[in-house]
Amino acid sequence: MGKDTDVLIMARRFTIITLFAAIFAFSFSAAVTHNAGSGAQSHFGANYTCVDRTNPICTSVN
Repeated sequence: MGKDTDVLIMARRFTIITLFAAIFAFSFSAAVTHNAGSGAQSHFGANYTCVDRTNPICTSVN
């Protein structure tokens, strides 16, 4: 095999892996979005309970 053939094989494999990664990312984000918004207060993905109600982050907590 020549060097050009090796580069084409690598490019094809990279393309396939990238497409699978994109499909996974879209399906994962759809699953997360579908299950989001159910209750707990969240800030950048971290669930927390506000102790200091004067904190600007805690103003929207009921």
